[in-house]
Amino acid sequence: MHTVLVASNRGPVSFTLSDDGTLTMRRGGGGLVSGLLEVAGKTKMLWVCAALSDGDRSVARQAPGGRIDQAGYDTGPLRMLDIPPATFHRAYHAVANSTLWFINHLLYDIPNSPRFDKRFHREWESYQSYNAAFALALAEEAAHGARVVIQDYHLALAPAMLRTERPDLRIAHFSHTPWAPPDYFSLLPHDIAVELLAGILGADHAGFLTARWAGAFLDCCEAILGARVDRAARTVHYAGRTTRIGVHPLGVDAEALWARAGEPDVESHMHAIREQVGDRRLIVRIDRTELSKNIVRGLLAYREFLHDHP
Repeated sequence: MHTVLVASNRGPVSFTLSDDGTLTMRRGGGGLVSGLLEVAGKTKMLWVCAALSDGDRSVARQAPGGRIDQAGYDTGPLRMLDIPPATFHRAYHAVANSTLWFINHLLYDIPNSPRFDKRFHREWESYQSYNAAFALALAEEAAHGARVVIQDYHLALAPAMLRTERPDLRIAHFSHTPWAPPDYFSLLPHDIAVELLAGILGADHAGFLTARWAGAFLDCCEAILGARVDRAARTVHYAGRTTRIGVHPLGVDAEALWARAGEPDVESHMHAIREQVGDRRLIVRIDRTELSKNIVRGLLAYREFLHDHP
């Protein structure tokens, strides 16, 4: 049984299955994993995640109870959930990434979308099942009075589900994305909006990256749930419980990055770039290819910059 647990869709490692059946392990991708790995390395915590690939599912099915670390892999304490692929696809792609992500980033083409038809409600049932699988796994693995930190919009329902199973636990939820204000969040069907907010309020503490997004969540709780909100204290009183709302900017390990920059292979790449560039000024832009990063506007700005400063 573990006293500190973290739950997220993506885990700290992933497995690739080659044509000859060989499994290759590598570090998990994404900003959430990067942000949490440093903490995981310093804390004896159990990480609960979903099996995302065929390789992940193969390893999870062979490991006792999905405990990858107990199957001979050097991962640290790790349980990977083999959620049925169809359920995972509907929960992850159709609901989390194609609906909740767009809502919280304010990115819908509102005259045309979203559409909340019978198909969406079937997909929502998979999102509920996905969250329930995490809640059950955490309830099974947590010691009495353990601390559980549930991550991001993929698992917004899990705090309340886990609270029902294990009222003794100290539960937190952290959102790694923006949170939409009430007028936009209300694009969701009312019952689903209520379920999402109440799901996060199952936690003792709900964290956000900025005060603006924490404030939007408080506004949603007040407008949609009718909850009692104290903005000065950042608390929400709902269904007989109080949830504290926190603002926690997530940074990087600067010392580790500086140390990495000084390693020989990095210097070798730098030398090769200098030879190509010569005495010209080099401008580098790195983006994640997603809609919220203003990539098109950035390229237009770059074109205007070159026009004004040839």
